[in-house]
Amino acid sequence: MIEQLKIQPTTKDLKKDIAYYLKNYCDGVQHAISNESLAHKFSMDIRTMRNLIQNLITNHHVPIGSCSKNHSGIFYCVTEDDFNIASRELLSRIKKLSKRHKGLRLGYFKESKQLTLTGV
Repeated sequence: MIEQLKIQPTTKDLKKDIAYYLKNYCDGVQHAISNESLAHKFSMDIRTMRNLIQNLITNHHVPIGSCSKNHSGIFYCVTEDDFNIASRELLSRIKKLSKRHKGLRLGYFKESKQLTLTGV
């Protein structure tokens, strides 16, 4: 039932409240929570929540992981297994983005050569 309750901020810093919640209630991949559920708990949209999570990881070095496989959602990394799951997820996304970038690059240069050849 706690899953459905909205969270009342305990500090004036929403990032701290989110980090506290994840550390205490989403500790480990087995307690992962979806972005949608977490955003709902803090009464915000998903994009804002994702940006706050990204900021916590990148700028404040909070060990928050995510997984899109069996335990879909985000979680606070407490074990080496949690870290490895989160790390593999990031590396998989990096590889997919790299392939996407390559396709964009190849498509752009193919298109720009055709435009040059036809005088357009």
